[in-house]
Amino acid sequence: MDAVVPAARRRASSSEQEIRDALVDFLHRELPKARVIHELATGGCRADVAAVEPERLMLFEIKSAKDTLDRLSAQMKEFQAVGHHAFVVPHEKWFDRTPYDNGAARFVWPRDEYRYDVWAYPEDAGSSSVTPYMYRWRLPKPTLSQPHSRNLLFLLWKDELLAECAEHQIKVNSRTRNPDLVDLLAYRLTGQQIARAVCRQLRGRPILEADPPILTPEPNHDDRN
Repeated sequence: MDAVVPAARRRASSSEQEIRDALVDFLHRELPKARVIHELATGGCRADVAAVEPERLMLFEIKSAKDTLDRLSAQMKEFQAVGHHAFVVPHEKWFDRTPYDNGAARFVWPRDEYRYDVWAYPEDAGSSSVTPYMYRWRLPKPTLSQPHSRNLLFLLWKDELLAECAEHQIKVNSRTRNPDLVDLLAYRLTGQQIARAVCRQLRGRPILEADPPILTPEPNHDDRN
């Protein structure tokens, strides 16, 4: 699957683009039903790459050898608040290779935030025996936990919120404010319906820097299973 990403490629350094290309190839291979989106706005930040499945949103931050880690904590805090899973994909430069006291090889992510997944680039940085299993590229299994409903819904544009209100037979009009649309949807829909609604809109949103839109209807308004 070939994504159309001209603007993303123009902005990215060659170091970042190398990681981005590897990540997108991995996601297309491992998540063939997901839509890959570049530079997805999440509020105050933008996720370098997002993978949107029918009921799950995964957000990725790339840290190339030429980047800094100054904003990483704030970025990952926001991604965790609005996505089902948050990942940082840092170049091997950022890992601590200082040998242990006994001389054993070391490859350690030097930051304290372990609430998100860390995927080393390249995956076999150093060697397969040096790169610990926790830094290898593995997708988490789906879980029943997800971000707060309002956080997810605020990812949507107004026309998308209106479309979901119409889909679920919630009476509103074009003058209804976004916060009120979000509150109505959060109150009326189940958690599963909200995940489906947000992912459906992101999968269908017209975006140049993304895979082609995936248009799918709501299967059943009353499906709570």
